[in-house]
Amino acid sequence: MNKRLMSTLLLFGIFIGFLWWGILLLTDPHKDAEQVVYGILILGCSLYALVSILLLPRKRQGESNNK
Repeated sequence: MNKRLMSTLLLFGIFIGFLWWGILLLTDPHKDAEQVVYGILILGCSLYALVSILLLPRKRQGESNNK
């Protein structure tokens, strides 16, 4: 598998995992202040991963697949 594709998929997996974990922490009915802070921090990490995905260099349309 191409290294670029593998790193993109792993970064997307990190984004989804942190997003899910942060939302679960914030929607827990028995949460305390510490859990809210952790949930916000984890959602911030998820946002950072999303921005990193969006800033990845894109392949140009005229480029060949062998590069």
